[in-house]
Order: sequence, then structure tokens, then C-alpha cells
Amino acid sequence: MKALREQNPTLGDSKQGGHSLIGGLVVTLMLSLLVACASPPQVLEKSPSYVADRAPVESPLERLLPPPEASKSGVLLLADPFDALQARLHLVEAASSSLDLQYYLWQGDIVGRALTEAFLRAADRGVRVRLLLDDIYHSGRDEIYQTLDSHPNIQLRLFNPMGNRGALKTVNYALRKAEFNHRMHNKIFLADGLAAVMGGRNIGDEYFGLDESFNFQDLDVLVTGGGAEEAGEAFDQFWNATLSVPIDSLYPDTNRRDSLSAREELVVATDTLRTVLANSDAYAPNTRAWIESTRSSLTWADTRVIVDNPDRGPENIDTAFSIFATDPRLRPDREVTIQTAYLIPNGPTMDTLGGLAARGVTISILTNSAASNNHGTVHAYYMPYRTALIQAGISLYELQATGDLSDYLSRTGAMARAGLHTKAMVIDNEVSVIGSYNMDPRSRVWNTEIALLVFSDSIAEAVHDEMSRDFDPAAAWCVTLDEKDRLIWRGKSDGEVVSLEQEPGIGWWQRFLWSLLRLLPLENEM
Repeated sequence: MKALREQNPTLGDSKQGGHSLIGGLVVTLMLSLLVACASPPQVLEKSPSYVADRAPVESPLERLLPPPEASKSGVLLLADPFDALQARLHLVEAASSSLDLQYYLWQGDIVGRALTEAFLRAADRGVRVRLLLDDIYHSGRDEIYQTLDSHPNIQLRLFNPMGNRGALKTVNYALRKAEFNHRMHNKIFLADGLAAVMGGRNIGDEYFGLDESFNFQDLDVLVTGGGAEEAGEAFDQFWNATLSVPIDSLYPDTNRRDSLSAREELVVATDTLRTVLANSDAYAPNTRAWIESTRSSLTWADTRVIVDNPDRGPENIDTAFSIFATDPRLRPDREVTIQTAYLIPNGPTMDTLGGLAARGVTISILTNSAASNNHGTVHAYYMPYRTALIQAGISLYELQATGDLSDYLSRTGAMARAGLHTKAMVIDNEVSVIGSYNMDPRSRVWNTEIALLVFSDSIAEAVHDEMSRDFDPAAAWCVTLDEKDRLIWRGKSDGEVVSLEQEPGIGWWQRFLWSLLRLLPLENEM
């Protein structure tokens, strides 16, 4: 504004000046929008790399490989939040050659900082670290990313990054939503190409029972052998994809920071986390002992990794998860039990579920309630489908935010609410599916997703046992219809059986706002 006033000393002092001021603001706004409307960065050259480039040398994780005569994968469920966290920490500690980490969300809280400090120490001892993150929820962290990337053994790439990296990043997303709505929802934590953790958990306190106000129930799986090899192939596919952009390509004229001296916060987070873990009965401080314990607990099974193409989206809608309609091993004959954090069964989903129920397949689905859902907008668009689901013969459950599961999840002693983040199913007590795919249009159309299929009766039984706790009346509401097709929520509260005619956890005002929201054509973007 100073330059404008120097060019026109009467700016703002007359009617004409007022018009000039308005004009200047309009021009400024238009320029801001044009800047915000920046296209995704184009990287013409980048060096491809692969898991196989760094063959492990005397990796302790070789102890987790299947015996030579078994062409199967080793599988271990990681349902307990602390077990899932410790598995990641021990994999980093055991890695001798490479760590390949792919996540939709990596937060800067205690867990996020502690795992960052862990892979920094691994990089210090010569382990190559490749970190691939989706760009949507990581605003304002570019300087941190550049610092990490400056380590000679760490490479960091962002998936489908916004062209504008500053305060207008959100506007950039809104104005070019057709391009930037395509997100990478995959989760892989792979060490030495030999052992991988897959499933639903992102990296953050609330995924491991350490948030004092809200924690997620979730499910991961440790896989070794062929399953880990396929996870590595999936990682390589995304790492070398056109949409995966090296962080230094976003700032080609910026001097890369070569100082990694600011580790004090990371070390403090690690010490805090170790103290919390040490107070747990499941604490396993010795990595070699953890490997031996894990080896004895593995189930050897046939597995398959299914993963979307990196460039999928509304114009390339084919999803790897269409396999459920084509592979006879994945078509339920008797029953299917499903947990999905977000449920909007539009498109072919409702017809598929209804068709299965019509054939006599028993279907049970657990999703979030209004009080446990961390995305209220998703719940708003899910609400109208409940009656149709129940009328189709599907048993529908919604997680209680303050039920028994909230006590199980919280490892801090705080009274934290519970939310469901699991994306898993069991088919005919024979096949388990554990991954990142929700039953909503965002997973079906927009996101890339990944899952591990496990063909094992014993693993299916173990997953079903874990799910049973979450379906318990003290942990979830069973949603049914009365004789007039009105919704009823039945469950236990404070040890007493209750039946509610109004949706628990929300009032009339929230229901009214959500009814207004549903007037907007946003359902396919949830």
C-alpha cells in the first residue's frame, strides 16, 4: 500500500480515491487467487530408487523370515496400541540397510517426534531412509522436511503437493480441487525390505492411546516374507510415481539446511515415550528379545497385498479393491464382519451389501457414532443410509465414544473419548482384510488405498475375536428400527441396558446443521 500511495498521493482522500482503493483491493485479491491457483509442481527428472537397491546385510530381521520350505508370509496382528507402537520402534532399531515409510499423516506430537528421532538415529548409522508423505495435512512443515532431507541418508518426498506452499495453500486446494482432491491414504512401515507394518494407523498420539482427550481404536498387522516383499513393491511404485515430488524440488533456489542440531525436542519426546511404555505390562525394551518373541508368535499364511495405482482418481477410477467383485475367494457365502471408520454406502456399495444380504449372507458393520466420529461432515452424509442398511438385513453398530473401549484405549490415565479408525473385515471366518480402505466415496473414488489379504482360518479367528470386543453392547450401540421404522439405539451405559429413541451424542441443533449440510452436493467428496 505504501507504493500505491506514493504513486497517488490522493488515494483514499476523495470519491475517486475510494474507487481506486477498492480497485486496488480487487486487484490484490485477484492476484492472490492467481497465486493460490498454482499448478502442482512438475519434476522432469528425479532419481528412481527401489527397496532392492539396499539389500540387508546381517539384518536381525532375517529371523522373522519364513522357513525355506514354506512359501508363505509371517503374520502377526497388532491390535493393542502399545504393541503397534513398539513394533515400529523395534523395526527401526533392527534395520541395517533401509527404512521405507509411507503415510497419509505424520504428526508432530510425542509419537511423531519420537519415531522421527528413531529413524534419524538409524540414518546416522548408515540406514537409508525414504519418507513419503501425503501433502494435504502437513502445511507449514516444509522447513522441517528440508532439514530432514538434508541428512545424507534421508530422502523425503510429498505426494501430489500443492503448488502454493504458503498461507494460501488451502485456497490453492479449493480452487484446484479436481487435481488436489486426489490423496495418498496408504500406510507402510517397512524395515530392510523384510518386515512391514500395514493397516489403518497413521503416526500420531491418538493412534496409540496417548492422547488425553481422544484415541482411535485401530488395527495393524506385521507381515514378513512375501507379504513384506509385496509391500516394498507397492512402496517403490509410489516413491517413483510422477506425483511423488522431492522436497528439494519445491525449493530449488533455497540453500538446503545442513544442520540437524535441533534434536533436543525429539530426544525429549523419545524419553517421554519410553517412560510411558516402561509402565506398560507389554513393554519390550530389548529389540532382539522382541524379534524372538515375535518370531514365535507369527502365523504362516498365504497373503496378498492389493494397492491402488498412484495416478487413480475420478478420471481413472479403477480401484484395486474391485477385486472383491471378481475374486471368488473374496465373495462371502455365509458371513462378513466389517469395521469401517467412515461409512457412506453410495454408488455400488449399497447394492453390493443388499445383494449379499439377499443371498442369505450375515453382514455386521461397526462404524462411528455421532459422538465418536472425528469427521462430523462424514456422519452427516452417513445418517440417511442407516434405515436402508437395516431394512436390507444388515446388523448395524455405532461405537460409543465413552463406552468400555475408551478405557481400553487410553494409556495416559485421562478420561479420553474413543473413536473408530479400523478398516478391516473377515469373510466367512477364512479371509481377513486389513488396510486403509473405508467404505465411503473418498476411498472408492479419490484416495489411493492399500490392504493386506490374509488367507488363514486362525488369523480370521483372531481378527474376529478383536472385533467382538468392539461390538459388545458396552462398547457399541446396536442400531435397529422399531415397528414404525424409527431408529433405536440399544446398548449398555454404566452397566445398565438402555434403549434410546434419540441419537446419542448430539442435540437438535447439530442435527439441523447437518441436515442443511446435506443440501450441498458434497457427498462424493466425503
